[in-house]
Amino acid sequence: MLPAPFTADFLSRLEALRLKTRKEFLGSRPGSYSSPRRGTSLEFADYRRYSPGDDIRYLDWGIFARSDRLYVKLFREEVDLFVYIFIDASGSMGFPSPREKFSPACHVALALAYVVLANHDHVKLHLLQGPAPSASLFYRGRHRIMDCIDFVSSVAPEGPVEIAPALGEHLKRLRRPGKAILLSDFLMPSSSYQQGLNLLRAFNLDISVIQILGRQEIDPPFPRAGLTVVDSESQTELTVQWSGDLQREYQERLERHNRELRSFCHQSGIHYSLFVTDGELSEFVLEALPTIGLFK
Repeated sequence: MLPAPFTADFLSRLEALRLKTRKEFLGSRPGSYSSPRRGTSLEFADYRRYSPGDDIRYLDWGIFARSDRLYVKLFREEVDLFVYIFIDASGSMGFPSPREKFSPACHVALALAYVVLANHDHVKLHLLQGPAPSASLFYRGRHRIMDCIDFVSSVAPEGPVEIAPALGEHLKRLRRPGKAILLSDFLMPSSSYQQGLNLLRAFNLDISVIQILGRQEIDPPFPRAGLTVVDSESQTELTVQWSGDLQREYQERLERHNRELRSFCHQSGIHYSLFVTDGELSEFVLEALPTIGLFK
């Protein structure tokens, strides 16, 4: 069963989207992305839902007459795309609860996976947790969204994760270049996420970053008194005297941290977006993500 945000209308609107890639890749099957290969003929291979900007010469008017939907013909010179979605499943993604942070992160990942599947491209999901890599198979076709749901539902966020070594273990098994999308709160030292993102860049991947934060992380609702806070990954305890001044200092540091992340991504040619989990999933995917160039 699909999660509650995935209404029929939302799925239909996702089908009209296509991931944009800034690199040319060699695929193994027909798709909708340019290839450095050159052929001598255009061999028909498959259909794909029409998106604004597609060449209308390749519309199939017969399908339109029967279904009132626009589809374009795909040819062998257009190749499929391999998409790798990495989801941070550390304990930090469980604050203040998995339902309020990890689940919304998985919903963003599933929405992106559905866009890939609806375009008959390949998607593989990776969970960054623990010493051993946890990754799905490659999925292709709309019906495989249920496999994606089962995979992300198989784990609860827990424990510490060093993002660069974790990504490195997954990348050892990567055989095809493509598009990488990393979802994390990025609440870690800048040197840590920079090393991880540079690893992805070294593998000739077109990279997008989606930062996931809960409302309580942006505006902590703590009482003005002494309190004990617990690190969600290491379980280390720290006693603080919470006050208006301390809250302002915390928010300034968080904004500076996020600004450094955005700047690093911009300078490195990486798409960046922030999703605050009390927002609407459909609004974020359909309105915010296109503005950063993730879709075409």
